Amino acid sequence: MQGLDRAAALFKRVRGWLHAALLAKERWDRQAKLRARAEQRARSLLLNLLNDEQRYEFEAHGFFYVTGGGSRDRYRIRLDSAVNVDLLGEDGKVRYHLCARPTGDIPMYDVMAGQLLFLQDRTTETHFLAQAKKHVTLSFPPMLR
Repeated sequence: MQGLDRAAALFKRVRGWLHAALLAKERWDRQAKLRARAEQRARSLLLNLLNDEQRYEFEAHGFFYVTGGGSRDRYRIRLDSAVNVDLLGEDGKVRYHLCARPTGDIPMYDVMAGQLLFLQDRTTETHFLAQAKKHVTLSFPPMLR
């Protein structure tokens, strides 16, 4: 009888683990659906904020250009999780990269929309630049064989 009691106890533990795993998977699936819906809504919002040229650039290349509201500098905002804003020189080359994004689990398209709105406004462009981390652009000479 002792063997059956141990088997029953083990079965009960395994059943509990499986139940917990099933609940965790259901919770994960719900959260994934919510994240996908939030991402879809954020993308729609971003596309509505862009003008026709920016929308084309974004759809075709994954980035768009913005003119600074106060500085008139040209920025490129790329679909990337970090350091996704480039300040461009008059020659079109990257002067430096900027990283400025809110903390938390925010859809990337919402981050890009915020960056767009901050940069194209005269007052908030200055605030954005003061908060952004600047990363220099490294260029390396071609390697010789």
